[in-house]
Amino acid sequence: MIYGDRRTYPRANVQWPVSAVTTEGTIQGETKNLSMLGAFICCPEPLRLNEIVALTINIPDTDHSLTVRAQVVWSNGCACEDETSPNGMGVRFIWHCGVLTKDN
Repeated sequence: MIYGDRRTYPRANVQWPVSAVTTEGTIQGETKNLSMLGAFICCPEPLRLNEIVALTINIPDTDHSLTVRAQVVWSNGCACEDETSPNGMGVRFIWHCGVLTKDN
């Protein structure tokens, strides 16, 4: 049986650099898709389920970045790095900090 997409908002396929600040340090990754409520972030070592992080998403070709708090809602840390199941995590945005420019 095939199920339809349950997402409330459409996702944009964008590859934007992202950093996640955790209690154990900062990790770097890249968005693979992004919506108003969350994102899929490809990274070498995905974070634990339910972990809350501060994300900074850098918008290419601009002086802007988006800073949000997010919760990890799923995590794929398999050792295989391929197009069908790359290492990464799904996050849900839980608090909006604002759009920053390099002048802020």
